Order: sequence, then C-alpha cells, then structure tokens
Amino acid sequence: MRFIKYIKAGLCASLFMAVVGCNDYLDINNNPNQVTTATPQLALPSALATTGWYLSGNVPPGSGTTANTNFYFLNLWMGYWNWSGNYSIATSDKNYQFTQGFNNSIWSSAYLNLSNYNYIENQATTLNQPILRGMAKIMKALHFHILVDTYGDVPYRSALQGTTNILPSYESGQVIYEDLFKQIDSAMVFLNNSEGTLNPGANDIMFGGDVSKWLKFGNTLKLRMLLRQSEKPERAQFIQSQLAIINASGYGFLGPRENASVNPGYSNSQNQQNPLYGAFYAINGNPTTLNNQYKGNLYGITFYQQTNDPRLNAYYRPVAGTTSQFNGTYFGTTDPLVNSQVSDIGPGVLQNVSQSSPVLQSHESLFMQSEAAQRGWIQGDPKALYQSAITESFLNVGRTAAEAATYYAQPGVADVNWEASPNKLEAIITQKWASENGTAPFEAWSDYRRLGLPATIPISQDPSTTVRQIPVRLLYPTSEYSNNATNVAAQGTINQFTSKIFWMK
Repeated sequence: MRFIKYIKAGLCASLFMAVVGCNDYLDINNNPNQVTTATPQLALPSALATTGWYLSGNVPPGSGTTANTNFYFLNLWMGYWNWSGNYSIATSDKNYQFTQGFNNSIWSSAYLNLSNYNYIENQATTLNQPILRGMAKIMKALHFHILVDTYGDVPYRSALQGTTNILPSYESGQVIYEDLFKQIDSAMVFLNNSEGTLNPGANDIMFGGDVSKWLKFGNTLKLRMLLRQSEKPERAQFIQSQLAIINASGYGFLGPRENASVNPGYSNSQNQQNPLYGAFYAINGNPTTLNNQYKGNLYGITFYQQTNDPRLNAYYRPVAGTTSQFNGTYFGTTDPLVNSQVSDIGPGVLQNVSQSSPVLQSHESLFMQSEAAQRGWIQGDPKALYQSAITESFLNVGRTAAEAATYYAQPGVADVNWEASPNKLEAIITQKWASENGTAPFEAWSDYRRLGLPATIPISQDPSTTVRQIPVRLLYPTSEYSNNATNVAAQGTINQFTSKIFWMK
C-alpha cells in the first residue's frame, strides 16, 4: 500500500462518518473512489472519535488494517497487565525481539487521521473558520508528537501533500518538535480570532466548543513535549524560551475535572461502544477474546497492595469466586496462571459502554505541572499539585476525593506521602505511573524511557529475553520498506534497543 493510498482512504472514511452523523459515526466508507464531501465542522467529530480509538489502543473498524490493537502491549511492558495462561503469546512479543511487522497500525492509523485533520484545517482556512482551524492544528500536533515519540524521525511536512508527493521524506524528530510548538502557537491565535468564527459547539466532542479549554489543552500538550526534553542539557535554552511563551499566554493548563476526552455518543450497539470497553465486552455483555487474554500483572497488583491504594479495586477485579483476593503473574513468565486464578481488568478502566475515551486526562496534566513546578519551570506548589493530581486520578477511576486524601496522607510511605519521599521527582513519576494503568500506557512508557522510573518495573521473564531492556522505540513498518524504501533506508539500521528518540539521554 503506497503512502498516498492510505491517506486518501482515511480522508474518505472520515468525511463519510461526519456526514452520516454521530449515531453512525463508525459506519466507515473505505472506497477511495467514492467522493464524499463535508464541512469542517461536520468532519471534526469523526476525526476526534478516531483519535479516541487510536489512543484507547483499538483500531477503528474499516481502518484498512487487520491488527486489533495499538498500544495494549505497553500495558504489558509497563507492569499493568499480563497475558492469561489460557492463551499462548508469541515468543517475539515476550522477549521484545519483534520485527518490522509489529503493531504497524500505530503508524498507518496515525497518518490516516492526520489526513482528516489536515482536511479540516484546509477547509476551515478556505471558509474562514479560525476556531476549527486552530482545533485541527492542535490535534495534528498531538498525533505528530506521538509519532516522533514512537519512531523518532518520521515524514512530516511532505507527509500530507497528496498526489504531489507519494514518497515523503523524513525529518528529524527534534526539527518536527520545534515546528509543532510553532503550530500550536499559530492554533492559539486562530482560536482567539473572532472574525468569521464558527464555533463547532456540540460537534466538538472533546470540549463542546469551549475555546478556553482548547487553549489550556494546547499549553498542556506543549508542557508534555517540554518535559520529554528535560534530561537533555542542550535543550535547556529552547525549553526556557517556550516556557516564557506559555507563561505569558495566561491560558494556564488543564486543571481539576478538565479531562481532554472524546465521546461521540457511545452506545451499546455494534461498533458504537466505547472502543476500550467494546474491545473487552460484546454488546450482549459477554467477555471478548481480549478480555480473556489480558489479565492483571503481579507487579501492578503488588504496588497497589503495598501502598494501601484503593485504586487496586478500580484497576483490577478480585479473583473469580472471591471478594478481596487479587492475583496475577509477571510479563513473560513461563507459567502464567489460568483465568480462574488471576484478576481481570477492573471497573475503573472498563467502566461502562458509554464512557469517554481519554486523550489527555486531568491527573496527567496536574502531575506534569507538579514536575514542572518542582523543577522551577512554572509557578505553583509542587506538593499541592501532586496531591491534586492523585485526587483527580482517584476521581477518574470512580473512587473518591476522601479516599485520595487518606491515601496520600499515610505517614512514612515513600512515593505516596510527599514529606516521606526523599526524591520528590521519583514520587511524582511513580504516582503518575500508578494513575495511567490501562488508560495511558504510552505516557508511562515515555516517562520510563526519559527517567527510568519507576525503576523497579520488571523486564520480561521469558528465558529467551537476551536483551534485558524494555525497547526505547518501535521499528518503521513493513509498508515503508516496501513502498518508501529509499527514504526509510536513509534512516540507517534501526534497533529497538539502541536507536533512541532525540529527547532520550
């Protein structure tokens, strides 16, 4: 499949979803020869819904890929989930020795949806709709930064040029990152431009047309990308220059109860469930194959037990037939327990069929603010932000603020109680990791690659794991070596353990 082919197919898919409306938002047209048009405000909800699919780890129906998941494997690597003993897992998946065919949908699905946001931006420009233009630019920045964080150098400016460039060249991850800050700044100008403004309102299925939250989201996304670069001294000047822009904007960051999450009207109908919930439960309520495959990881279970964390009951279910027994096995174990002996994924992750799909949750924003304040980058009390982040994490999985306050007030418990933690940064990242179980494993992986925290995350126990290291990146997909061979070959020999993203030390 050539690069342009899947971009055109994705565009047609998005436009068709937008035209038919939210009740049929997953009725995708994959015939690129059938021309469909839509105004940008009608194309927006389907593009946002597809982002929800992408980040929830499940590939949208009709996306042109046979893969079922995107980021579920990171729940295995990060100590949250493991495979059930009822199923066999390929050795290459257990020992990190995967090939170019590993999870190709992360690449293809991203560029598919980038073409949708590119259409929205171009049409909004033509029709003088700056708010929609700004929204599309921020979402393009989100997807491109995830691509960089996953693969390093990727096609960027030449990637969405249609028939004018079917063999896009690669640009360095650092160059892309620096331009993404400019794109977000430009987006904020458009969001604040009232001339010719058309607010998409309910068609904005993430913030309901609330421009102030989009501005906060843009700043929060920028803060995430700055923190990625925190361990590279040569990036200090760039970081400080961007922090000055953020602080001068006055927009702030996403705060308590300000989740960036999408919901086009998920319902208990075929292909219309919340994508994460629908991957684990059929519309008749029965567990799916994935539900039977993915179970609790003993590392995660033990952490929540040892820290007296009520979120244990949100992230995992008790072993069948019990009310308080939790159990699991480590990733890569040669003797995984069967389903009747291990904990299922819990009700805080799989809440209901209509739950929203997280894009960037309030607790992640507050943990990032706590880290930035601890580093002296922004104003604010790092302890107060840390505790607020923990509280948001509890609320986002159905627990209570009172439980959170009791939890972080436990005396003498390092990485929980602020005063008891000798390393404040380690406490922040450990609690951030604890909050991302099942819903944001990509962020947990990114912090681990950046800081090596939590330091105790176990390496795969499979005896064939000769490189005892969690990979730092994925390999470029098979399609690139088949259809864009010259440009991908120019990247040299890529190794998942040693070919680092530019922001890694």
